[in-house]
Amino acid sequence: MMKRAAATCIVATALLGAGPAAAHHGASAYDLEQTVTVTGTVAEFHFVNPHVLIYVAAADADGRERVWAGELTSPNRLARLGGAVQWHKDLLKPGDVVTLTGRPARNGAPALLLTAVQDSDGNVLTSAGR
Repeated sequence: MMKRAAATCIVATALLGAGPAAAHHGASAYDLEQTVTVTGTVAEFHFVNPHVLIYVAAADADGRERVWAGELTSPNRLARLGGAVQWHKDLLKPGDVVTLTGRPARNGAPALLLTAVQDSDGNVLTSAGR
């Protein structure tokens, strides 16, 4: 009886913790019906968990500089993609020109859930296909 109670507690605890973990990986903050493309210079590149982040400075419609945040999957996933480009922490440097394509933030913030990253030579670094 004691083993059964302990097993029930373990399963219940695991199920309670599953909700927040699943919620973290949702894309509800982004408008999945829209696509935005931004070309600019890399301001920062963070090849860290849980998501790789690329910050790009680009001119807006009024000519003012705006920094866009682009979110990708984890570094481990990107590193295992294969293909012509091997993702690593030094792949992008401040000043590099890139084009980010992705789903915009619903709240109007300059943020994208990235679907593609392209370098200045037109090489596609990744295409998430979202």
